[in-house]
Amino acid sequence: MNLRILVVGFGFMGQTHAGNLLRNPQAELAGIVDLEPPIERLASIKGNRDTVHLSVEDICRVPHFVSLETALTSADADAAIIALPTKHHCNAVLQCLEHGLHVMVEKPFSISLKECAEMCRIARGKEKVLAVGYVVRAMKEYQYLRETIHNGHLGLLRFLSLSRVTGYPAWGNWNDPAFRRASGGALFDLVSHDLDFAEYCLGDPDDIAIDPILCREFDGNMIQAVLRYPKCNVKIEGGFVSPPNFPFRRNFTAYFDNGTLCSDCSGEYQEITSAGIRTESFPDDDPYYTEVARFIDAIQNGDHSGICSGEDGRRSIQVCHRIIDQLTRKPGIKETI
Repeated sequence: MNLRILVVGFGFMGQTHAGNLLRNPQAELAGIVDLEPPIERLASIKGNRDTVHLSVEDICRVPHFVSLETALTSADADAAIIALPTKHHCNAVLQCLEHGLHVMVEKPFSISLKECAEMCRIARGKEKVLAVGYVVRAMKEYQYLRETIHNGHLGLLRFLSLSRVTGYPAWGNWNDPAFRRASGGALFDLVSHDLDFAEYCLGDPDDIAIDPILCREFDGNMIQAVLRYPKCNVKIEGGFVSPPNFPFRRNFTAYFDNGTLCSDCSGEYQEITSAGIRTESFPDDDPYYTEVARFIDAIQNGDHSGICSGEDGRRSIQVCHRIIDQLTRKPGIKETI
């Protein structure tokens, strides 16, 4: 039996998830919740358009609800995907959970640890799946990196570098300082992807060392931190830069005892050992589809291993707060983050 899933918020991420629900044979798009008509949003929304595979014909017959309350009472849904601005995550998640729906919420989970804890508490009490949309976990090159860390194929991990940089967002309300603060800015919205991945691979760091220079020079929009673990360190660097059309760049380099694993573009990695260089490519990889498929699998089969759970998301937000605590102790930083 197909799962009926609501999409709440029809910006570019809501459109991404709606398209993937329509492609999934185990799912049905139960409705779209947005203040504006979905067809108008499809024509006007800006963002990472490469993730959106929707046409007017795809959504013209999908029920549209202006309010979440109406959707919850009318759509007969089993689950919801929340793709609203961060400050609205908690309220929408709690409404859906209280109505008996499973929930996947876009990252960041919340910038409030209290809200994170409350969402997790309600999900446990209702015995519902609560997932957070950290899509890096579903990217095949990152999956292989995690497997290599855990299976010892290249020996022990000695040092891992993760980087993620893009142009300053020019869509939505990002030019509004209040919106930026409510979203958590570059740390929560972008850098937390790599913080979550480090948590996913290695757990909570023993300590965190930060370099305030990038944060100061880029008015709080760039972060550089080293997560310290018993047997290795992880350097994480990333944020927003000018101009807004600066192309998205991300990479990782992992140094092991017996080789190096690196990736400089989506869907590809190189494994470098004394035997040579092996390149692996995944041209058809669609991590957003995989992410939704794993959420569906967790609901139907009880296998939560493929998702970023609410508790996982809470721990990643806790690392963000540990970084903020250190940054705000540095002269000239408090005003910029």
